[in-house]
Amino acid sequence: MTRFFIQVALTLAVLAFAWSRGGRPERYVATIYFLLVSSGIARWLATGQWSQEGYGELQIFRFVADIVALVAVTAVALSFDRWWTLWVSSAQFIAVVSHLLRAANLPLEPIVYAIMERWPVWLALIITGLGTLAHYRRMKSTVTT
Repeated sequence: MTRFFIQVALTLAVLAFAWSRGGRPERYVATIYFLLVSSGIARWLATGQWSQEGYGELQIFRFVADIVALVAVTAVALSFDRWWTLWVSSAQFIAVVSHLLRAANLPLEPIVYAIMERWPVWLALIITGLGTLAHYRRMKSTVTT
């Protein structure tokens, strides 16, 4: 549960930074991940469960949410000239692949599935923060010169 609260705090920090200092792609991607985390919270409030029984079976809700996030982030990556959006899209793709491997009933240990599904979100948030910082610095140097 502690990791989840840290993830929510990181998501909110990146969202605030992107909305205050980022351009449109930074704001869009931060919002996508805010909605991804919020959907998990909404599911928990509606059902009383963080996830299905475990990672021994396909996490259907998270699979659908990860596909939606992948499509949205990829649309941003294809629409704007930012290096980091492709990295975020790649990280999100790893999460989707984890679900596809589980759905195909390939021999995938539950811990491996959990790591492949969860860690890309952390990576995407960090990359979004770094991309926002790069944009902010670029805009700041453009204004001062």
